[in-house]
Amino acid sequence: MRIRVDEIPESGRLLHVHWTKDRLERMLPPNDPQGFSLARPLNADLEIHKKPDHVEVTGLIAGQLTLRCDRCLDEYAAVLKRTVRVLLFHEERGPHEEKVELEPDELEYEFFDGEIIDVDRMIAEEVFLEIPMRCLCSETCRGLCSGCGANLNREPCACQKTQASSAFAVLRSLKPGNP
Repeated sequence: MRIRVDEIPESGRLLHVHWTKDRLERMLPPNDPQGFSLARPLNADLEIHKKPDHVEVTGLIAGQLTLRCDRCLDEYAAVLKRTVRVLLFHEERGPHEEKVELEPDELEYEFFDGEIIDVDRMIAEEVFLEIPMRCLCSETCRGLCSGCGANLNREPCACQKTQASSAFAVLRSLKPGNP
């Protein structure tokens, strides 16, 4: 969905966007390895206001995602509830020299062509920002056994319990006088 800035009334514009699984998948790169999807449709309630030098978008994005646990590889549901506040500035007013570090208040800034706001792209970015760097089904997730691959949350390890030896044990045989 795209909105022309010149069609936004002075009083602002209220926007309700309903995303299904298909709409999110169109925003993902092909063969995305992240492994997440929508468990329930996503709803975004946004207010768009024109200001003298920028456009302000505020609102709430809510839904439920299906994520894959990084430890046990099981899928789990995660509630998505993100408050949105984005300030859109015309590209001409953007920084002309490359900055190394952003200030905390600059994280809400985005730049656009000044004519058309790509609402779908903005919603997708907010959803992607809400996904944790490390997805865990629970803090106590025990993960997979490195030997047999058993999910330790559901079943015991099927590996033979062997006495763990040091990785350097083989060096003892090289020392003179040791068997």
